[in-house]
Amino acid sequence: MKKKQRKEQKKRQETAAVEDLLTGKALLASFSCLLREVWQGEEPLAARLTERLTEYEGGKDREKTARKVRNWMHDRNLPKNREEVFRICFALELDEERAEQVLGMTEESGIHYRDPGELIYAFCLRKRVGYVQAVRMKEQLCGEIFPGGIPCEEISGPDARSFQFLNLTGYVRQRFQRVTTEEELRRFLESSRERFGRYHNTAYRKFRRMLDCLIRPESSEGGLPEDQSYSIRKAVEEYLRMGIPYERRLGGYTRVQREIKQHWPSAKSIYEMCARKTDVDRKTLLLLYLATEGENELQTEETRPVEEHHRRMDMMLSECGMPLLNAHCPFDYLVLQAVSGEDEDDFIGLKMERMIRKIFAGREAEICPATEE
Repeated sequence: MKKKQRKEQKKRQETAAVEDLLTGKALLASFSCLLREVWQGEEPLAARLTERLTEYEGGKDREKTARKVRNWMHDRNLPKNREEVFRICFALELDEERAEQVLGMTEESGIHYRDPGELIYAFCLRKRVGYVQAVRMKEQLCGEIFPGGIPCEEISGPDARSFQFLNLTGYVRQRFQRVTTEEELRRFLESSRERFGRYHNTAYRKFRRMLDCLIRPESSEGGLPEDQSYSIRKAVEEYLRMGIPYERRLGGYTRVQREIKQHWPSAKSIYEMCARKTDVDRKTLLLLYLATEGENELQTEETRPVEEHHRRMDMMLSECGMPLLNAHCPFDYLVLQAVSGEDEDDFIGLKMERMIRKIFAGREAEICPATEE
């Protein structure tokens, strides 16, 4: 009887959490509010963005830019890529800390200091260098120091062993704080050439370990099986998809649905992350954490309260150079709701899936694997 009562109570709590999210009772952050918060000038925010972004485009398509800015200010959509977010940061003359906030909300990770291009942008934001000049500096320095392009894969060669367990992003960022001139920046890029890479190595290692737990739970140390594509697809469908519609278009979705659905992993994106064709993102890491119950290493305890899950997820995100959990963001709000409570008979991944399916109820016809490709 008590078990049935707990089950009914759990169902009511999940329904209430979803209703709070959909009706606006849960206090959520918005991109427009963040822009108003970080902008410290006296000029109207929308006018400033329109003027500077039009300038960056050589004065072309002012009305198109103004329409795009209006959409951001009314939270109809978000910037389409990291370069556009950096343009916004330069337009508002943000420092590194505030730029990290804007990047973290829109692109799921702050400045990636092991990416030479982003490091150069960080230097230019620090020194109040304009966007156009920053682009020229990036093209010149990256062209001279990385003529073959920026590597995406793990470090190889004689330094690989010494860097194996080093958080390279943190190491590079710490040393970068001492760079104050353009000449020092050049020397830093040259001396640290072997430590740079386009993708997050720490995030990749955590991603592979948790994914292996799903694909071959009997031995997470053995790497992925030969039929990797099939195994990944099966793991995504069973543990990660959670009823999210496959269609790519976001038209017709509410703001909450759009923000939850954005960057949601598919079998294709997971396979590309494994092959290092694309970077591991924050949402995928958090979903893998939920699906693996935070892995097995601390499962000597029968239950772990929300504070322990929260601490461990924040530690994981911090080590990967990603924004910590924020209950004012729809996806993070659901993650924290999923790990709340101490019901040993339920899995946090299943709790997350039930809430996701409630939020996307009525769109079941779009939940079809065949449309993913």
